[in-house]
Amino acid sequence: IRDEVKQASTSSPYASQMAALDDAALIDIMRTTHTSVSCEITALTVPTKTNNQRAVSLYSADDARTQNLPFNRRATELLVGCGHSITNDIPSPSTMSIGAAPPGGICGDAFVGRCHDDEIADIWERVDFTIEDANPRSEWCDVARRKGGGGSAGGASGGGGARSLTGLMNQNAAITGGGGTGATGGEGNSFGEGKGDGYTWSQNSEEVEFRFPVSAGTKAKYVKVTFGSKKLKVVLAGQTLISGALGGTVVVDDSTYTLEDASSGTGKELCVTLGKKEGNTWPYMIQNDRFETTNIL
Repeated sequence: IRDEVKQASTSSPYASQMAALDDAALIDIMRTTHTSVSCEITALTVPTKTNNQRAVSLYSADDARTQNLPFNRRATELLVGCGHSITNDIPSPSTMSIGAAPPGGICGDAFVGRCHDDEIADIWERVDFTIEDANPRSEWCDVARRKGGGGSAGGASGGGGARSLTGLMNQNAAITGGGGTGATGGEGNSFGEGKGDGYTWSQNSEEVEFRFPVSAGTKAKYVKVTFGSKKLKVVLAGQTLISGALGGTVVVDDSTYTLEDASSGTGKELCVTLGKKEGNTWPYMIQNDRFETTNIL
């Protein structure tokens, strides 16, 4: 054990501290780590007047990454849906605390709890969190992204990146006039681009783009795109390429489609661009393409 810690101490400040311990203390720490049952608590929202003093917390295994547990897309969608930035940066010990968002998102199984927490009225009681609430497009997630909504409402990128419960509380206090300083953080790329069934997608703070590979002979008259503020349907020559509820709200007048030469040099691409109404990161692009697993919440 000491040899492993010593080897890791060159790149990890935590390992350096452990290397300074005597054998008995080191063995005790390792035994406790492997036998204790603990969890990581992530503050999705803190109680504010805007969200009717509702706090929502997500509980997951604190050793999820060391145990190589699978990425939990759906739980991470809730983080993004509440306005949190998902980065791969590991925060320093001084900024870590209960409520910190795990770097890169959630891994392994997760449990979500909600409570009514009003210190002034001396109220603390549990509140139901339903299956419908697990949708990152739920009303409570929309509220969380507003200024003072209890989530990580941030700057132009749409993600505030609050790393701790204290930082999140201070951030929302500053927005609602209660003093304190806001927490900031970088925007991660985990939700910046990806692939769907027969297309690729990308997003930034202003727009979402879908690209479909089509044959060289495709003409605009074969294409029919139905834009809705919260829905999208793309049909090519009578065949539906995509249809479903979107992961955010769009400005229909700022949405369009074009036929372009494919970057590969072969065929064409149908490019559908959606103008975002809000600048936040979408937790998913379209409902029927959401990554689903069992035992995720």
